[in-house]
Amino acid sequence: MADQRIATSKVAGTWAWFFQRLSAVLLVILLAAHIIAAHYWHVGEEISVDTVNERLKNVAFIAIDYSMLAMVLLHGLNGTRTVLFDFDMFIKRRKAVDMGLWILGIATMIWGIIILWPFIAG
Repeated sequence: MADQRIATSKVAGTWAWFFQRLSAVLLVILLAAHIIAAHYWHVGEEISVDTVNERLKNVAFIAIDYSMLAMVLLHGLNGTRTVLFDFDMFIKRRKAVDMGLWILGIATMIWGIIILWPFIAG
């Protein structure tokens, strides 16, 4: 019984490892860009709904915000997947876990787009 193993793909684990590191590096870069753009470009300006609306008319702000959301989701859900697969009960249901996390990630990304869209549209 102790010698039973579950066949898992080393390639899938390698890609998960690669994307975890890539998303971490991109998150650091995007967070730095966000902090600089949001907090240092307009030092001394009062922050209000109007100034936030003006900032979100800039394509760079939109790209940074949506990219950061995508990387946070990728990093967080990939980490969750890795933790779940440490337990035998989840590794046996790998496809269901993967599908559930994909659905959660896509739904959350769509929700984030919907939430930010009124600010972008003005």
